[in-house]
Amino acid sequence: MKAKPRKVNEAVVTGWLFFRYLVIGAYVGLATVAGFIWWFIYSNTGPKIPYNELMNFDSCLKRETVYPCSIFSDRHPSTVAMTVLVVVEMFNALNNLSENQSLVVIPPWSNLWLVGSIGLTMLLHCLILYVPPLSALFSVVPLTWDEWTTVLYLSFPVIIIDEILKFFSRKST
Repeated sequence: MKAKPRKVNEAVVTGWLFFRYLVIGAYVGLATVAGFIWWFIYSNTGPKIPYNELMNFDSCLKRETVYPCSIFSDRHPSTVAMTVLVVVEMFNALNNLSENQSLVVIPPWSNLWLVGSIGLTMLLHCLILYVPPLSALFSVVPLTWDEWTTVLYLSFPVIIIDEILKFFSRKST
């Protein structure tokens, strides 16, 4: 409310804001894919296969492997990836409390409806993961604590990235 209204011919999405959307969107995509890859290569519950093997999964049946090809039908990697996407978007919702102000200046509790919506979304997501009929319906599996930790590590940087971009946005005005 402190900013002056836009001019009639001024774009709603400026070049800088579009760049920010691109950076955040690229991070969201990379984090989601990283969650999927992490399960196959590093997870304690995953097969810990080499990256090259993961990239050549489509020829698994045609060649000798030291692991069963059935690992590629496991629901854990897609569940981790989907959960990263859900959590990173919840953090991103917090980023959007203000276009340019930091979360330090406008904290999450300044919009309790948003905090409640995020809480409800996470509750529903957990119900989908941990209630057997729902997990079967959505083709997901329950996540371990190790997997949740990775989800948070992959999701939280979206706040840091947007805080840095907001900092530059404030400095340029």
